[in-house]
Amino acid sequence: MSTTDNLEEFPTLIYNPHETLKVQSKNKCAIVTGKYGYFHYGQNGFDDSGWGCAYRSFQSVCSWLELQGYINKNIPSHREIQQCNLRTFADFWSINERNLKHFFKFLFQCLVDIGDKPSNFVGSKKWIGSLELSFCLQNMFNITSKILTSKSGSDLAEHARALIFHFENGGAPVMIGGGQLAHTIIGIDYNPRLGNCQYLVLDPHYTGTDNIDDILAGGGCSWKSATFWSKKDFYNLLVVINGEKICCENKI
Repeated sequence: MSTTDNLEEFPTLIYNPHETLKVQSKNKCAIVTGKYGYFHYGQNGFDDSGWGCAYRSFQSVCSWLELQGYINKNIPSHREIQQCNLRTFADFWSINERNLKHFFKFLFQCLVDIGDKPSNFVGSKKWIGSLELSFCLQNMFNITSKILTSKSGSDLAEHARALIFHFENGGAPVMIGGGQLAHTIIGIDYNPRLGNCQYLVLDPHYTGTDNIDDILAGGGCSWKSATFWSKKDFYNLLVVINGEKICCENKI
């Protein structure tokens, strides 16, 4: 089954919602290139409100990796998901409607298997962050990543140049977690003289329909000022390190 065939199982999934936003920047601006799918709370009838934001951000990142050809995705059966182990993680990615619930359960099991979570974590509704998802990228898909940290949301501008470089060089969406909230950064507008930043953000907490007008009106994809991030919380940014492509890019 090709990537395009599989993603057709999400007939309402919105791709690249940021392309409908106007950018009138006089600063240093860099935005993700390539296709990705926007994943958010409640998609496909799976209720993960209040705890699933990091998983949805992870799915958005994975969709970009898939559509750019960095993941050679196979959709396993229910039995294959149950039998999956660390040696077969690189062949696994389940985000179709048939086994979406098993995706979350499988993700929990991955974290238990690598010793990051206790056994009672499987099947729970506990929040996870950028560090755990970096383990999942490595063990599921053999994708390398790095973590950028900031002691406070007010310090995120310290990574502005790194994010500019990342997106200018074809980098993936960046999952950011802090204060038990996760978002996805897909662009940055940076004024190097003043040190001011704005961030183009996908918000997985959106609970509306997969309609571009509703998504934009509901804040599912928008530019955020530096004040959007909490000054009281520590932040981790999950930055994918692009390796060699293992298949052709797929167009939707």
